[in-house]
Amino acid sequence: MIAAYLATFATALLSAFVPVTPIEPYLIGLAAVTGYGPVGLGLTAAVGQTIGKTVIFLGARGVFRSERVKRWLGAVAEHRQRRRAAGEPRPASPLRQRIGRLGTPLRAAAAKLTALLERPALTLPILLLSAFLGLPPLLATSIYIAGTPMRTPVFAAVCFVGRAARFIVIAYAPQLVLG
Repeated sequence: MIAAYLATFATALLSAFVPVTPIEPYLIGLAAVTGYGPVGLGLTAAVGQTIGKTVIFLGARGVFRSERVKRWLGAVAEHRQRRRAAGEPRPASPLRQRIGRLGTPLRAAAAKLTALLERPALTLPILLLSAFLGLPPLLATSIYIAGTPMRTPVFAAVCFVGRAARFIVIAYAPQLVLG
């Protein structure tokens, strides 16, 4: 039993960093095969994911606050301004042209989401929704929110609550289907 919980924790921690290793199918399979309690499995997975997402949050926050990155971004912005002032067109690769046509609605949605995340009253609810529903993806939300003044314990608590609720519901799925 302890091995199953340790494996759940490790899988959840890994899935926080590597999105192609989702914890959800693992939880469903483990709950269906072993019959372990969905609450314990969900909480264990939530702890692993929360630790991983908090590490991502702190890493992104460190990057955003880095003087080296700020200097680099300033140099990039200055270079773009000089090119625009000189009237140079932006180089367009064939891939960029194809993405440009498809990416317009995606860019508009991203702009709306980032505008919402900039509003402090909406940051926590969006983080909670992201942690529970997965939309917007929690990885992207964690990175973006790292640039806001949100405190790390608040981030971790909200992330844990959303993830715990999500994983407990998912771990109950086999009981609902199998009876």
